[in-house]
Amino acid sequence: MAATQRFAFLDAARGIAVLWMIQVHVTNVILDPQLRQSMFFNILNLSNGYVAPTFIFCAGAGLWIALSRRGTKYLEFGPELMTYLRRLSFVLFCAYLLHAPIYSLGQMLHAPASTWMKWAQLDVLHVIVYASLAALGVFLVLRDLSRATIAYGVIAAIIFSISWMVPKSELSQFPLLPWSGYLFTGAAVTGWFMQTSDRDRLARLFIVMGLVGPVVLFLNLLYGPSMPWDGFWWRSPEGLLFRVFATLLLLGILYRWESSIPTTRVGRFLVTLGNESLFMYVGHLLIVYGSLAPWMDNVLGTHEVGYGLTFLIWVLVSAVFSALMLAWHGLKRDKPDVAAKIIRLTVIAIVIYFIHKR
Repeated sequence: MAATQRFAFLDAARGIAVLWMIQVHVTNVILDPQLRQSMFFNILNLSNGYVAPTFIFCAGAGLWIALSRRGTKYLEFGPELMTYLRRLSFVLFCAYLLHAPIYSLGQMLHAPASTWMKWAQLDVLHVIVYASLAALGVFLVLRDLSRATIAYGVIAAIIFSISWMVPKSELSQFPLLPWSGYLFTGAAVTGWFMQTSDRDRLARLFIVMGLVGPVVLFLNLLYGPSMPWDGFWWRSPEGLLFRVFATLLLLGILYRWESSIPTTRVGRFLVTLGNESLFMYVGHLLIVYGSLAPWMDNVLGTHEVGYGLTFLIWVLVSAVFSALMLAWHGLKRDKPDVAAKIIRLTVIAIVIYFIHKR
């Protein structure tokens, strides 16, 4: 594939996932707990469960595309591979920054062990980085993308099949098992899709699978034979596949729309949003979980509100960070050296602040 070729439907899917992720986090913080028992919330919560799997799945898709373009360079263990690893390191830095229990090394050194354990919590970004490193290792060992694609499918199948036997993590909401399975699934499905001779037909198959698969799985749960994972279905192979089917439906629909995506304002916005998903992810989390509730308490006297105000806050947060994202994207496009220096200086400033703060 040409190094400059992009796949708009994958970027748009990631952009949609980012917008819905902001809704998830805003809802988690400010929606009145009394409203969380309604049927509407159950439906909303069901849709919210698709966001992280889709985000991780798309990361697997991006990994496969990166390997298809630069995999031969990675095998040389030269600058191309170092650049990729440096980018993963920055994502991992952001992941641990978001989970820092105290932004002070001095205070951390005198903190109890329970405080340090908070730093061991895994989030979506941790899963993406560690699973990407594992997938990269598979490729470097097999030295062939076609064989690696098959291996990714096998690894995903193994992870999904044993998911119900892995105890639920009390520490992390997104443990590597089974969440890394979504990344390997994304890499395997993308390899299958990109290497097929008839992508339109496969996209239609994805849509059919996305519509029929969840119905079959639910009918099997309700009327099928008893399974050992029925008590924790969402961590079972069936529950994980349920989320994958939803992602396939989204990708199939967006691929059918791909020729129109670059020609529409909404499509171009979603693609840009997908390209800058890390900026949106880190930025909105710092505000939503750091400042939103105290700000609402000061302005409204409460941060527990109804659906209407929750929707408006979601739109406001999305709009603000979208504007900042577009400005950042423009800077990266027009002055990439300046953007790179800003990132380096920001990382250095955060490290210095963490070391010297008392």
